[in-house]
Amino acid sequence: MNQSGVQDNQPLMLVNHLKLIDDLWQKLFYVKWNAKSFAMLGRLVQDMVKFAEGSKDERLLNLLAQLEHHVKSCLAAGGVPQESDRQRLTALIDILHDRFATGKSRGQLEDARTTPRLTPLPEILLIAPEEAPTLLPKLEGSGYRVTHIADLSEAERRLHVRAPGAVILDADFPEGSEDALAVIANVRAQTNLRAPLLIYSDRNDMSARLEAVRAGSAAYFSKPVDYDELRESLAELLLPQTTQDYFRVLIVNDRPSEAWEMAGALEEHGVTPLVVIQPLQVLQDIHRFRPDLLIIDLDVKEAHGAELAQAITQHRECDLLPMILLCLQAETAHYLTNLDVPGATLMIKPVSTSYLCWEVKQRLRRSRTVRVKLNALANNDVISGFFNRGRFMILLEQALETLGLRTQSLAVLFVMLDNLRSIRDAAGVAAADEVIGQAANRLRSVLGQGQEAARFSDAIFAIMVPNVVGDQLIAMARRIRDSLETGFYKMGERALLLGVDIGIAVALDRGQDRMMLIQRADSACGMAREAKSERIFMHQSTLTVKREQDSSSSRTQMLELVQEVFDHERLWLVFQPIASMRNDAIERYEVLLRLRDRQGKEIVPGSVFGVVHNHQLGLDLDRWVIEHALDMLRQRRSPITLFIKVLPVTLQDRTFSGWLRERLAKFGVEPEHIVFEVAEATAERSLRDMFGFLGGIKLLGCGFCLDRFGRGSDSLGLLKNLGADYVKLDMYFVNGLAKDNNKQAHFKELVQNLEALGAATIIGGIEDVKAMPILWSLGVDLIQGFFLQQPYREMSYDFTGSIF
Repeated sequence: MNQSGVQDNQPLMLVNHLKLIDDLWQKLFYVKWNAKSFAMLGRLVQDMVKFAEGSKDERLLNLLAQLEHHVKSCLAAGGVPQESDRQRLTALIDILHDRFATGKSRGQLEDARTTPRLTPLPEILLIAPEEAPTLLPKLEGSGYRVTHIADLSEAERRLHVRAPGAVILDADFPEGSEDALAVIANVRAQTNLRAPLLIYSDRNDMSARLEAVRAGSAAYFSKPVDYDELRESLAELLLPQTTQDYFRVLIVNDRPSEAWEMAGALEEHGVTPLVVIQPLQVLQDIHRFRPDLLIIDLDVKEAHGAELAQAITQHRECDLLPMILLCLQAETAHYLTNLDVPGATLMIKPVSTSYLCWEVKQRLRRSRTVRVKLNALANNDVISGFFNRGRFMILLEQALETLGLRTQSLAVLFVMLDNLRSIRDAAGVAAADEVIGQAANRLRSVLGQGQEAARFSDAIFAIMVPNVVGDQLIAMARRIRDSLETGFYKMGERALLLGVDIGIAVALDRGQDRMMLIQRADSACGMAREAKSERIFMHQSTLTVKREQDSSSSRTQMLELVQEVFDHERLWLVFQPIASMRNDAIERYEVLLRLRDRQGKEIVPGSVFGVVHNHQLGLDLDRWVIEHALDMLRQRRSPITLFIKVLPVTLQDRTFSGWLRERLAKFGVEPEHIVFEVAEATAERSLRDMFGFLGGIKLLGCGFCLDRFGRGSDSLGLLKNLGADYVKLDMYFVNGLAKDNNKQAHFKELVQNLEALGAATIIGGIEDVKAMPILWSLGVDLIQGFFLQQPYREMSYDFTGSIF
């Protein structure tokens, strides 16, 4: 054969060679392991690499090189390859099959090996009154062709013209649910419409469900719709239209005439059979064919039938697979006494084919539903609907094993619900579970195809994100954060806000250990929480190890640096004005601490407070700030009110009120000119310390401000208990306020509630004039920010010229 002929036949030679490799690997894996046969597989791989020489397909050559290297590594190790090595070898063979396949794509809803598609996914008719129903992009994202109709008359005309694959109906039309259901019922009566009908509605009562059944519904969902549940139901209802072998039965019988007689009868009843003449190959054929039921003749010759059935049930892929076992009349008593095969039915031969087919169809209908539900219970978290931790770890291990083949990177995101424990303590377990469920629904709306999520622990969602790195990954984390934190979580009369921290770890090669990746994501989540700004942190691979090794020494170095700054008094105060929007000219300033290292470089205050917040040095810094602020007040002639932040360590100090009384007397400052600020999150975590602290400062006559208010589990309840004079709202309430009418309504209600509780409202971070009119109209008392003035060493702001 000439060179051009060899090149023309090269693809066919490679495909045939790959089939030989795959068949041999399946026999080694499922039938019987043999070291000599595995060595033969290695030689087959080497031959395939030689056949591929001269190919211009670089991806193919790379995959074959990986396959050759992997098989050589397994042969060098000796013995049976480990589970991870077996998974990677199988993945390489599967990817090579995909590489050679033409005109064939894997389904998004079902495994291609089990239910290959006959046609593209059928058209879905979505009948909903909204112009842009939320289900529309989700269905299209799952690969469905969706036609949306918002008018009932138009929907009825459309159904008369062409029947869709399925109908999804929102029953809550303005005309009433009766009219919406009547449209479907009329079409069914007139056209014999057989498309499955899925209905969703605000109602969840039995009467509504019965009305849906009378209209012909196959599934019913209450709002808000769990899209994963709807997608699974839709896929199941569409199986007869979208897949071959809707019901599949594997027949194990070494008598070909008997086996084919059963197979022919099952085919006449719409069941797809596969006959296995060699019983020892049954695991291999189960893996390939993915049957819904097994029929095993216990009187096979190559293996004892009862032992074969028991061996199958002990395999992890078959433990829930139903079986019908056939035996002779004479052996019935023996099997009834000694056979232990869970989920099996024993039938006596000869059995009539009509009865066998009836029994098979009944078992198939029951078993498929049960298997789906059991798999959901075994793999999913009940409250969120996401995968559970065990299933996530399995998927993570599989994804890491194939890293570099189908995916080039794999990120793990840890999303911590920061105040879930506070919500549970304040509102109860049921409310916390409801928050988790609502948060999971929000998270689903952000995640894309192939991005798997799990409820990894009580307050942490874990997400696997393939092939997204760098800035795109950070942008995705921001979308997740904004989705979970924007807007209230409503529990009856309660309206709660949720705070999240997001940690990210990225794997770029399969050498990554899954537990190390999880630990890095968890560590990053902790770093995000300490950052207290964006609350998103991504570990870089090289930097991560260093941070893990040096985290303790870094903290020690920062403490030493701050101590050195304190000892040499390289610290000073700056003041930022807080101005009234209600026609008073009282001078108010927030006191801010600044520090400088020995080179004269200013130290970021957040990095200092994150280290000293529970250290003696934090108490020293707080007292230094208070003492110097009192001295500044003594020097001023006009009355000024200063707002001073204190750290958690000061709240724990039982001597603080006595020390403060002495300093107030020493500098001759009236207590009402000092307002202490404590962050709401700190107050929530330290309620016992807060009550002791407040008792001391209020007895002296000082004021109290609850800072970063509105992010707690029950912010108003906390305010009632603490009795703050001022409340500084979190910046969340201001972001996008001018364009969001719903947010304005919530904000106005909040300000009114604060006023009723006797707390003046402060909004910080005001940088331009645009927000001023809306804040004034909604009742805000005080503002602060660069729009007024940047922090300066001098208290020089003109309050008389800035009344709004």
